Amino acid sequence: MGQNMDNEECIAALAAYLECPTDAAEQLNAKMTLKKFTHKEILLHQGDMNDQIWLILDGNAQLQAIGFDGRVTLLTAQGAGEVIGAFPNALQSNVDVKIYGHLSALQISAENLKAIMDEYPSVGLGLSKIFGNQYHIIINRLAMHVTLTADGRVHAELLRLAKDNDFIKPFPVITAVGLMAQTSRETASRAIAKLRRRGIIEKNGQDLHILSRTMLEDLVI
Repeated sequence: MGQNMDNEECIAALAAYLECPTDAAEQLNAKMTLKKFTHKEILLHQGDMNDQIWLILDGNAQLQAIGFDGRVTLLTAQGAGEVIGAFPNALQSNVDVKIYGHLSALQISAENLKAIMDEYPSVGLGLSKIFGNQYHIIINRLAMHVTLTADGRVHAELLRLAKDNDFIKPFPVITAVGLMAQTSRETASRAIAKLRRRGIIEKNGQDLHILSRTMLEDLVI
């Protein structure tokens, strides 16, 4: 979708994601720049000062924190319709923002976004809904780390990746699944192998098919 979007498609995406009128989306789009990023590109480095915000149109970005010992922890992943960056003021990034696959996003400065929100309050309301949903996802991820086993977190991550259907297309590399589930690659690999042996999931080329969503949900423990 996002790799070759024209102005009309960008305006339609803004209106849909922010739930704002078309005239507000048009004014916002006029202040935004379409940016494209490639696999493993770093959009923001941990420690960078940043005054920009990106609304993702297509693709995925992983927010990773690097500890003093060099260990990488995946805090969350953002996709289409979600927002990354600094708002309402410039901030020092406390994470690396790393692209997974590819990413297309509309970029705007925090100052310009605030000016648009002053004129069109509906943009601010839509943005607050996006931020609220992202906050819920992060809190849920932290809660899972405390309450679920490592295998349970892998199972929950598969359900999250599948969203409302039973296919994950394409299926991420095992290392990425482990990071998102906050466990090791080896643990994620063993958990997925057990699911395949039990006939709960199957691999079809680059895709993963959940054969029994109910059984997988029961294993989120």
